[in-house]
Amino acid sequence: MTKVKSNNLLTPAQAAKNLGISVATLRKYSLIVERTTENSDYFERNSQNNRLYTQKNIEDFKEMVKLSHGPKMTLETSAMQIYPTSETKKVQDEDGQASKVKELQVTVAKLESENKKRELTIKELQAELNDAQKSKEQLQVELDTLKQQAEEKVRNAEPAKDESIKERINEKVSDDKKGHWWNKFMG
Repeated sequence: MTKVKSNNLLTPAQAAKNLGISVATLRKYSLIVERTTENSDYFERNSQNNRLYTQKNIEDFKEMVKLSHGPKMTLETSAMQIYPTSETKKVQDEDGQASKVKELQVTVAKLESENKKRELTIKELQAELNDAQKSKEQLQVELDTLKQQAEEKVRNAEPAKDESIKERINEKVSDDKKGHWWNKFMG
């Protein structure tokens, strides 16, 4: 902030008159330039903290307004094309974006690699599951066969069992007719 007023610096009223705009519009343009350059001290200031303008500033404002009348242009985009620090910022932004893109590409590559590993694991587990299902089916067939064999044995063994059970019952009954062993000694 300079307190010295030079002959080549214009007050806001003089600069606005030179541009053919109001002081409020000049203030708007100045704020756009300060935001674009990210430098709130871009313009010289007097002891009352009013901005002071050079002839170069006036020419830049004229160019900024002229560019803003183009297609898809605003005062802000025009300012970005005129002021050198905005170009530096733009390059930095592009560099930052490029590094972000690289980071994202690395992340995508890692995720794709992990995805491939998971797909392989899934395929291996599906193969194991298929093998387990085949084994289960084989065991089920064996179990069914064993059940059938057991049922056949039971069917074939029943008459023989019935005969042996009848014989045992008859022996028991005949033993009961003889009486208890005690009766043999007492009787």
